[in-house]
Amino acid sequence: MVTYPVHVTRNGYRGADPRKRAKAQQENRDASILEATANRLIQAQTRGIKSYLWAEISRESGLDYDTVKRLGFSIDGGSNGFTATRPGLTEEEYERAMKGLE
Repeated sequence: MVTYPVHVTRNGYRGADPRKRAKAQQENRDASILEATANRLIQAQTRGIKSYLWAEISRESGLDYDTVKRLGFSIDGGSNGFTATRPGLTEEEYERAMKGLE
């Protein structure tokens, strides 16, 4: 389970190969879009705990599903998405959400 803000791992390639450098730059742009979209969704979250699927984030971000799945894996290691807690969630609210009482 993740909390706000989430971070997406960036490609750190800094070599001399221009094609690899361009690929890394594109991947980092996509990672920024994915990260901004995920954080915006989490900030707007009203439920205590919510699962986000890669397909949902792909639609919201405008990025290709496979790109979102590949880059998003670094958020929480989920193969279909990730689960996030609402920002500012108290321990009591968390316990209620985990019990399905919310």
